[in-house]
Amino acid sequence: MSNKPKPETFESYDWDLPSWIVDESVDRTTPYTEEELDVLVEGTLDGIRDTASWQNLVGRAGEEEARRILRSRIIMQDENARKLSRH
Repeated sequence: MSNKPKPETFESYDWDLPSWIVDESVDRTTPYTEEELDVLVEGTLDGIRDTASWQNLVGRAGEEEARRILRSRIIMQDENARKLSRH
């Protein structure tokens, strides 16, 4: 038998974590709301505004269309949006 210490588990940390990080059963099951999408777009823009890719997209499509493209990409990555019935 090895005397290696048991690896620390996630639960062994004394963090004040939101329940959705620790417990997958509370994962959201609905698509993002319009308000959540607004927050996600703005947060993403904060991180990419100065990148050449974003500036290139804005140069080709304009600021408003570039934001719409970003928003649509976020929606496409939302696994819950794909769960909606398609009638």
